[in-house]
Amino acid sequence: MTASLSWPLSLMLTSLPHEFVKAVRVAANLGFTHVDPVALVERPATHLEALAESSVVVGCTPLGRDMPEGVALDANDVGRRRDAVDHVRRQIIDAARLGATCAYVVPQTRTEPRALAYFAEGCGLLAEFAARRMVRLCVEPVPGRAIAHAGQMLDWLRQFGDDGPGLLLDVGHCLISGEDAAAVVRRSGRRLGYVHLDDNDGKGDLHWPLLTGRLTERPLHDVAAALREVEYRGALSLELNAQSPALVDALTTSKAIVERCFANPAACS
Repeated sequence: MTASLSWPLSLMLTSLPHEFVKAVRVAANLGFTHVDPVALVERPATHLEALAESSVVVGCTPLGRDMPEGVALDANDVGRRRDAVDHVRRQIIDAARLGATCAYVVPQTRTEPRALAYFAEGCGLLAEFAARRMVRLCVEPVPGRAIAHAGQMLDWLRQFGDDGPGLLLDVGHCLISGEDAAAVVRRSGRRLGYVHLDDNDGKGDLHWPLLTGRLTERPLHDVAAALREVEYRGALSLELNAQSPALVDALTTSKAIVERCFANPAACS
């Protein structure tokens, strides 16, 4: 971890247009000590070897990718929902094997109450399964999905109680939803499980490099202050579009911006 940074900084591996082994090596060469790979049902041994050789730590993993057609946590058919839970459980096992302390799912697109109830049931089961493996399950509100706003997600998460799933906050998504990311952090408190950092034009989830769209430094400083207030113990994750122009420069510059805006005041004094 950078000496002046208050929280570990991770790189979402999908930010790089490379297969896993090369992506891990590139991330390490760029100075990232943590990476966030996509969770798999079955993982090749070469992936584990690449992580060990590069001495990077896995922070968080997205779950629910590569579901068979018709299988979903909010499917009407109970058999399809059970298949979805089993699929994600196997990915949680992968996350735990990688050493991740956090993993997350995203809502489906169906907004009817029955679908949201099914999704909640699945998240509850998965949160318990993950907790037994020392992994915290989070849910990320995503523009265009059934739960798109962070505030809406916090309301939805209250049904689970204090030990239920946490919130994954994406600062870029707040630009689209018109929410104050720092205020969301303060409202979340210990419910906050992980933080993604990216930029956009305020309309699309474009994952631009930091400070190239609507995002400015002031909100980043405000988020950093809010994270300290709630005693956040997670990590920060940089998530860029792998097709960004001059990608290496974009990653390097965005990393430097995070290190500047989220610096530990005590380390900089």
